[in-house]
Amino acid sequence: MIRKLLILSLFSTLLTSPGCRKPFNPETIKGFSSALIVEGVINPSGVTNIYLSRTLDLDDKVAVKAELKASVQVLAENNAAFTLTEKGNGLYSIPQLSLNSAQKYRLKIKTAAGAEYMSDPMGVKNTPLIDNLAWVREPGGVGIYVDAHDSQNNTRYYQWDYEEDWELRSLDESLYKGMPLSNGKGSVVSRDPKETPLMLTCYKSGRSTNIDIFSTAPLTSDVVSKHRVVFIPDNSEKLAVRYSVLVRQYALPFEAFEYLSMMKRNSEQLGSFFDAQPSELIGNIRNINDPKDIAIGFIGIASVQEKRIFIERNELQSWGFRLSCVNPIVKNNADSLVAFNSGQLIPRTPIISAGGGIEAWEGLSINCMDCRSRGGNNNKPAFW
Repeated sequence: MIRKLLILSLFSTLLTSPGCRKPFNPETIKGFSSALIVEGVINPSGVTNIYLSRTLDLDDKVAVKAELKASVQVLAENNAAFTLTEKGNGLYSIPQLSLNSAQKYRLKIKTAAGAEYMSDPMGVKNTPLIDNLAWVREPGGVGIYVDAHDSQNNTRYYQWDYEEDWELRSLDESLYKGMPLSNGKGSVVSRDPKETPLMLTCYKSGRSTNIDIFSTAPLTSDVVSKHRVVFIPDNSEKLAVRYSVLVRQYALPFEAFEYLSMMKRNSEQLGSFFDAQPSELIGNIRNINDPKDIAIGFIGIASVQEKRIFIERNELQSWGFRLSCVNPIVKNNADSLVAFNSGQLIPRTPIISAGGGIEAWEGLSINCMDCRSRGGNNNKPAFW
């Protein structure tokens, strides 16, 4: 999330600078490729996930530059230390913390290169429950909305993120496959029955990539009503079979809300001369030995409230998702059957001649016969 927003913010800064009439040279912002990005919230009574990565140059080919082999700890005022375990791809996690609300805590990071970062001391905030999470069919898609309130009027600043999972299905079972012959021509053989179900049903997941915050400070009561946290546009494959979303809610300190507001504002500017100028992003994480080494992010400590809902395809009306398939007829001879050799076209159904033999095969493109080709996997979520 922060990686994408940071790039947009930097780009906006360049566009609105007095030198914008000079040729753009990406080398001028190369230094940002060394900046550490820290994402996450410390959960005082449950699972804590911290994501570490590095900022990207505009010409980088990777989507994520994960920070690997770091040491990540939560440190208490009484010197107690809780160590997070590296899970891969920049994720550091601990399944359970039990923090004392009377104490303050810091996040400490030591990278594989030896750089040490420390957050400011932080107190524990209590997050109110999610009162309701519901989906609404609306023009253009499906919106998912959250309601919450704090009867003590102590929260005022909220943040949400989410994890989503959905089921993928192929149009048909794949009972056959192409088999190249030694002479370079082709044939069709029966597929291993164990592979067929792996191609028919898959699962895919994602997580939120935007900054979603809201303040009730201008309101008389600390009430969040019908705040949209997810929008799924018409015809999305996410709702083609079954979909689930887990929404998490956090209470923010005012300083964190200001930081995230500034980042959101900077990332949404388009560079017009009439826009407010992009602001410098200063979080609460610092390199303890090198103040010039920029760390990006704002870590808070807040209990996490979460709620999950499911949406079934048959609950929706007029959901227009359709797979786009190539569907040729291939003659049943070795020269023609070479069309199935690459695996991009799969034999679906034999076409029987009047004499009872196979005269041709109906083919179907792999995206319609193997859900794995659309980014799915066979790891069925435990909650499914």
